[in-house]
Amino acid sequence: MNYREIIHKLNKMNLLHRIYIGRAFHHHGLYFGQLAILEYIIKNENCTQRELAEALGVSAPSIATSIKRMSRGELIEKNDDDKDSRVNRLKVTSSGREIAEKCRKDFDKVDEKMFQGFTPEECDILSGYLERLMINLSQGEFEDKNFFSLVEEEKLLREKKKKGGHI
Repeated sequence: MNYREIIHKLNKMNLLHRIYIGRAFHHHGLYFGQLAILEYIIKNENCTQRELAEALGVSAPSIATSIKRMSRGELIEKNDDDKDSRVNRLKVTSSGREIAEKCRKDFDKVDEKMFQGFTPEECDILSGYLERLMINLSQGEFEDKNFFSLVEEEKLLREKKKKGGHI
């Protein structure tokens, strides 16, 4: 069995998917990860930055940077909490909602294109296979971590390495 060939195909598929998704982000003026932020705030209006960071499994500084950028872009607004002036409540603006909806539609089109010609049964089988692969790779050091926190950890390690730090 040629595992490398299968992994190469998975990597190529992931790269193609990221290219299409990246184009959709760029077309709508969003950065990677901002759609997830918008969608979370839409579903959890008036959430705090801390709640958002925990839900997405990213660091508070990372969310703060995104929130600042998205506020300047008038995608979201920050409002003071009635009970605690140190806390900001987040809300998506009407233009932010519009962009999120358009971006989500474009993402859905990419996914539909990717699964074109697949039956629901084939999608279920493929999903089961991918789940098994993820379970196999998650055993051990990654067992208790969610996907977003793993991505955040890897990003921090790359940044530290770029600055000449030790891993």
